[in-house]
Amino acid sequence: MRSPIPGVLAVAVLGATTAAALGAQTVPGPTRTPVVRSPGNADWAADLTEARARAAREKKLVFVEFASRDCGNCQRMDGLLYTAFEFEALLIPMVPIKLDLDSGEGKSLAAAYEVRETPSVLIMTPEGRLVFLMQGFLNTPDFYGHAHKELDAYRQYSRRIDAQDVSNLSAAEAWKTGQELLQRHDPAAALPRFERAAKAPDAPTALREDALEAAAAAELELGRPSASLQTIEKLLARTKDEDRRERAELFRAQIPLSQNKPAEALRLFEAFRKAHPHSRYTAEVDEIIQKLRSSGSK
Repeated sequence: MRSPIPGVLAVAVLGATTAAALGAQTVPGPTRTPVVRSPGNADWAADLTEARARAAREKKLVFVEFASRDCGNCQRMDGLLYTAFEFEALLIPMVPIKLDLDSGEGKSLAAAYEVRETPSVLIMTPEGRLVFLMQGFLNTPDFYGHAHKELDAYRQYSRRIDAQDVSNLSAAEAWKTGQELLQRHDPAAALPRFERAAKAPDAPTALREDALEAAAAAELELGRPSASLQTIEKLLARTKDEDRRERAELFRAQIPLSQNKPAEALRLFEAFRKAHPHSRYTAEVDEIIQKLRSSGSK
């Protein structure tokens, strides 16, 4: 609890002295109920872009509540959480936003983090790194217990990651932390670790190739299809593992889809099917080819 402000303390002492001097009897004033301006007394963002921009500027996290129409548990959760002082304390280091799961913005974000039900709460960094995810709602003790545990664990994790000198990491550590970051939806932080793992002096061949494969995926997720293609071509030029080669060829065939070039993707998938008639990926490839043909890709 903060110490009393000196000016406020002085006024209180002066008031008591004056009352005593006048022989007056002090009468307690009416008790005031704190004014609740908004859920958690927080400034909720209007959309995700605003929430991320403010969080980045204010060095905060983004608190996302997913809701939907006719969601009884959403109303129940709001009724229990919104009025609690603990909720206000939780939101102090965050910029909150409420998204309809059926809205365009809600669907896109939910798909990225595999959110499938409401109510759900997602806490992430402005860049999108996953901090906490809860789907469904049981009760307030369960929510706060889970949230505080995950937030504490993330703070420790974040300090460890931020302190790393990526250029000096061992191949194994670079690979491990890169995977963790990619799983947390942070390809920007994962990519340099995969690049380190691919060229670290102590990296065995299999790990180098794992790292190249993951780096290509991170680059594509970051919207860098040209860089992703260069990385996967590098892997294809060096790997002697037939299954890895097939996976790399299939990944290469998907890159044009991110560039809105379905005809080129169809050509590459058909070439794969012809070159590998007995591949264990045949069923999946046939399904993709059928969908591309049905969509009129030429």
